[in-house]
Amino acid sequence: MGVNASPVAVVSGTSSGIGAAVAREFLRRKYTVIGLSRRGNPALAKEDGYVDCVADLRDGEAVRAALASAADAAGDGVKAVVLNAGASPDPVDLVKVEWHVAAETYETNVRTALNLIQITAPLFKKSGGGSLTFVGASLANGYKPERWAYAASKAAMTTLMRACSVEFAEDGVVANEVRPGPVATAMTMAGLDGEVSDQIIRAINAGFGTDWLKSPRTVAEWIVAIAEFPSNGPTGQVFNYSRKVL
Repeated sequence: MGVNASPVAVVSGTSSGIGAAVAREFLRRKYTVIGLSRRGNPALAKEDGYVDCVADLRDGEAVRAALASAADAAGDGVKAVVLNAGASPDPVDLVKVEWHVAAETYETNVRTALNLIQITAPLFKKSGGGSLTFVGASLANGYKPERWAYAASKAAMTTLMRACSVEFAEDGVVANEVRPGPVATAMTMAGLDGEVSDQIIRAINAGFGTDWLKSPRTVAEWIVAIAEFPSNGPTGQVFNYSRKVL
């Protein structure tokens, strides 16, 4: 990249929640951010340094076209890719899980990650290395049978992360996973519309009666810090911020 060019980060699932918070944290650290999501993020699109790309990440050609449209930003390569896009189906008894639900969850969570990895891999070579940071889930340990479809997709993401840590090591790319545990987003808090205040989060956490609930902003700081590991830093690792065992 040019001497005065900002480093470039690509973040998936930036329409809301963790992805939007990660994009804002990269912007705060003076990155140019290419955000990919199905709905887009009009508020972020107004920020200097943010490129809003609307695409269904399950469609590899759509992702390729979206990144091509942001070529002015990514032409000299990328330094960080955060694989955050995903969805979680409703809990259901294991004996009642329909295969199409599991298959759709894999499509939404695993295929989107694989598409983005395959398309951005050449861009790391241009920038001399970087990082792949996966947003995982402690549920991947499999101890919640009613969440099996989601958990299995997240376990597959972990194996994909570790495969990347080997595949791209010679390109100076580290690959790691963050398991944030409960986060105050619409995915984990039914009916949530908007951001939960720090005061409410403190009230929920009072008494230690539940796993530590975090704000998306807090989780984003961890994710970006891990995304900034150097090429000789930790790789193939799972960073768990939940009380649940790995």
